[in-house]
Amino acid sequence: MKLSIGQAWDETKAVFRADGGPILAIALALSVLPGAILETMAPTNLRTTDTPGWVSVIGLLVALLSLASQLAVSRIALGPPTTVGEALAHAFRRMPALFGGLFLVILPFALLMGAIGMSQGEALTPGNLSPAVALVLLLLLLLGIFVLIRLLFLTPLAADADLGPVALLKGAWRLSSGRFPKLFLLVLLLMLVALLLVGALGGALSAVVILALGKIAAGSVSALLVALIQQGLTALVSVLFVVVVCRLYAQAKGPAQVSVPHAGHE
Repeated sequence: MKLSIGQAWDETKAVFRADGGPILAIALALSVLPGAILETMAPTNLRTTDTPGWVSVIGLLVALLSLASQLAVSRIALGPPTTVGEALAHAFRRMPALFGGLFLVILPFALLMGAIGMSQGEALTPGNLSPAVALVLLLLLLLGIFVLIRLLFLTPLAADADLGPVALLKGAWRLSSGRFPKLFLLVLLLMLVALLLVGALGGALSAVVILALGKIAAGSVSALLVALIQQGLTALVSVLFVVVVCRLYAQAKGPAQVSVPHAGHE
């Protein structure tokens, strides 16, 4: 079945009309607040090599909570109807399998980047890259984008099917077969939305906060407000992306899966 971004968008609007409150509540609890707390305690732009190790540990926990948020939102977006509690419980049950799949994908790229860094003997920065190393890094970037798009259905599949990490990777790869151009277009469109919301609007609002309350410092009010703005807008884009991908996943599975959760109650 051919994928229709327009149909997925219409279904996404229906999902938000029916379950927008629970979806945004999950995003707030598992993504916005944890991320804002971390950014208030240790703002990203102030971190250095001397930043305490606990920041990285908390950062990993925040990433895992964000992953659980995506799974819970996917469970609601795919149906059948469920409660927030059931969606969260389902998300935490499926998170190890999804994390395992992502780890298997990221590990080869991390090892290659580590090997390139060791061969350079210094940090990889644009100023110290030879043409050969720059070409290798460019090819790795393009390969990473290709793999990312081919595995775009990984999260909805993890929320929908009781599969292990390897089976999830195989299933997501199979579902995206022959659909790369449409999925690539979707990613470009949502990147534009993210640029406008998080980059432009978020940057403008953050600038107003900094002008009014002073520069960002760890634990400051300005750090908290900027973190809430950036995390809130990022979560909004992320939730939108997750639901659209879920509706495209439903199309990819076949006509029997295209119905929208709660559509009969609108």
